[in-house]
Amino acid sequence: MVIMPRAIDLLVMEMKSMGVNEIFGIIGGQIMPFFDALYNSGIKVYMFRHEQGAIHAADAYGRVTRKPMIVVVTSGPGATNLVTGLANAMMDSSPLIAITGQVPTIFFGRDAFQETDIVGATMPITKHTFMIKRPEDLVPAYRAAYEIAIDRRPGPVLIDAPRDVQLSETKSEITRDIHIAKKILPEPDPSLISYAIKLLLNAERPVMLVGGGVCWSGATNEVLILAELLGMPIVTTLLGKNCVPSNHPLVMGTPGMHGRLEADAALINADVVLAVGTRFSDRTVGNFNEFRRGRRIIHIDIDPSEIGKNVKPEVGIVGDAKTVLSAMINLVPKALEQSHEAFIRWLRSIKESYEEYRNKVPFSGFAPWRVLKVLREVMPPHAITTTGVGSHQMWCELHWDVYVPGTFITSAGLGTMGFGIPAALGAKIAKPDVPVLDIDGDGSFQMTMQNLALIREYNLPIIITIFDNSTLMLVRHWQAMLYSKRIIAVDFNVNPDFMKIAEAYGIDGVRPSNYDELRMSVSRAVRNNEPLIVDVTIDRERDFVLPFVPSGKWLEEVIMPEGFHVDLRYRGD
Repeated sequence: MVIMPRAIDLLVMEMKSMGVNEIFGIIGGQIMPFFDALYNSGIKVYMFRHEQGAIHAADAYGRVTRKPMIVVVTSGPGATNLVTGLANAMMDSSPLIAITGQVPTIFFGRDAFQETDIVGATMPITKHTFMIKRPEDLVPAYRAAYEIAIDRRPGPVLIDAPRDVQLSETKSEITRDIHIAKKILPEPDPSLISYAIKLLLNAERPVMLVGGGVCWSGATNEVLILAELLGMPIVTTLLGKNCVPSNHPLVMGTPGMHGRLEADAALINADVVLAVGTRFSDRTVGNFNEFRRGRRIIHIDIDPSEIGKNVKPEVGIVGDAKTVLSAMINLVPKALEQSHEAFIRWLRSIKESYEEYRNKVPFSGFAPWRVLKVLREVMPPHAITTTGVGSHQMWCELHWDVYVPGTFITSAGLGTMGFGIPAALGAKIAKPDVPVLDIDGDGSFQMTMQNLALIREYNLPIIITIFDNSTLMLVRHWQAMLYSKRIIAVDFNVNPDFMKIAEAYGIDGVRPSNYDELRMSVSRAVRNNEPLIVDVTIDRERDFVLPFVPSGKWLEEVIMPEGFHVDLRYRGD
């Protein structure tokens, strides 16, 4: 008698043939067949302590490797615990594949134990979803999911696999292809590219706005070359911060709600804005109407739905950023002497004035920006940095320098607290030989800290620095500035001892009393390739992230730090 393989066995075989050597997940009743098929497969399972941790780790893994990690969980609460991570990956364009177990098909619609319509729940926050009802569709769905996750603008894909479908025997030769109608990416319109170059060449103060799409396109060099040819300053979104080196003389940093003043000034005074791979987030431009006023916008994006969604451009070019920018570079006159040096020099003077102010302000205890400066000095240039979400993330937006593009991983679109630790774990699994630092807040840290268990279990030596101010500081900041100091539901009156948390997980911990202790402890962890948790005490009464542009306000309405003021309107030479 010929024993036919189970559909789930064929899926695991397909994964192996496609180079899958590891997966993230948590076992449960309806996904047990999948884990059974993994037995002796050679595929390593990283067992997280919460499904949210697994999917955030997969998100970061995808950003580092540009390949989708597979996250496997059970039905019901296992599947619904992925929802936040799927939305996060969708908004930040991270490729991953989520495989969820489901109750047997005969129980559909009967409120069976742990039955949840996860396909319906996640349709709006994924690139695609598959409900598998026939065993011969399981392998083809996985193949299609892989292609969809990385095609054009990356994103998450979900496969829901009922337990009876997983266990059904099937012949490998009767599996069929699932054809997904792919939208063919058209060649960029040459006439639009020519018109865009004409606008840039005639501009008095052109500015390039770099978004996360530049990373996925691999267009960093093209961005820098075009900016250098045209003498054009570069500003970035929070995701775009990961795409260009912060120490390049034309890079002014991130504008917006908690952005750099020189970056705000660049956009305020721009007459032409070349936006590449960005959706024009409200956090970046503040007020859409003011942003459109008096500026000619050129928008390049691989996703046609983004063109005109938030800001209507004068020129909208659908295409891969690297391809379009390369074509633009070829159209720049060879003997061009394009210079906006006076404008750029003025922008740099804003940066210098702000840095001089920061260095002169007396500050007892730990100042967030100085903590970041010490960490940046200690961490190697190629080290990967992740963050949680909160005031510490905004301090990073202001003061963390990215030297090697692709090494700064944060939750930008969804702003997910708890992202930092699992993202650091995912990055470390992706690149085990690269140092990984998570810059976190005490609130964000506590949301996923149970996943610290993976550090010793799988030998993942990450370094975690906690900005410990016993509050949800960013919200506290808004309450103080926008709600007449009506502080409520943000302070942690009883916080755990993070050194004991570190000890419980077998990780060294340190609570430094000065910058030298901070520097020495982190240097030692990097040198010895050992995990470390650093608890840095921050004063919540003065840890306000400034500059600050209130939500919906124009960039000129920025609130500057006390004792500092600069005119953000360019007055010429």
